Amino acid sequence: MSTQVLGAKLGRSHTHISRWENGKLTPSEADAGAVLGILGITGDERERLLQLAKDAGDPNWVAPGIDRQLAALTEYERTARTITDVQPLLIPGLLQTADYARSIMIGAGTTRGEADRRVTFRLGRRDVLTRRNPVELVAVIGEQALRYPPCGREVMLEQLHHLAKWAELDNISIHVIPLDHGYSPALEGPFVLLEFDRAKPVVHLEHFRSSTTITDASDIKDYQAAADTVRGDALSADLTTALIKQIADDMERVR
Repeated sequence: MSTQVLGAKLGRSHTHISRWENGKLTPSEADAGAVLGILGITGDERERLLQLAKDAGDPNWVAPGIDRQLAALTEYERTARTITDVQPLLIPGLLQTADYARSIMIGAGTTRGEADRRVTFRLGRRDVLTRRNPVELVAVIGEQALRYPPCGREVMLEQLHHLAKWAELDNISIHVIPLDHGYSPALEGPFVLLEFDRAKPVVHLEHFRSSTTITDASDIKDYQAAADTVRGDALSADLTTALIKQIADDMERVR
């Protein structure tokens, strides 16, 4: 359906519809409901999208529950130009192996069946890194995440080997903050900065059973500055790859 046809059905100009599409305007919950009605979207999918439309009206919002977290984060990842993922204690989600992710989920109390479902979904999200026009990922990881894993030795060994392979891709840059670096903004907690071609950047913060999306411009500038700082705190990509391989070799020797 063209913007002209949809606009006529809504009583809006096609330029107004285009501004929704390119992110220059955010449709209200009522507008979103009208569009969904015209497009024939019903049931659970309609409710999910209406909730996202409602949340979009808040400058910073907290999404309780795993499903809403994933819905929001997946859409951000799909449309982002650059993702900067700062993780002092864990491997970034997009770079996790299935066994590593499953180990964390089960450790947090998730059932095996639910963990398997969520792992399958997480692995599907990695398409943004390998598709035709992949997103650029800058992963900044604390050395603690490599040396003190929340999983078994074999699982972590596989994870380290996968990290080294990911680092070979042109659109992925992995950097490690050394244990002996001292203070870094990364010590304040993990965050994901997502930047887009046609929309304003957002920051995604994950908590135990909820997540927070930050869109306030002044807060975003602080996180962008923090991202620049942690990149400066970390090792170069080449030194990081060498460190990952060294830690993997050390694990191999003590198996």
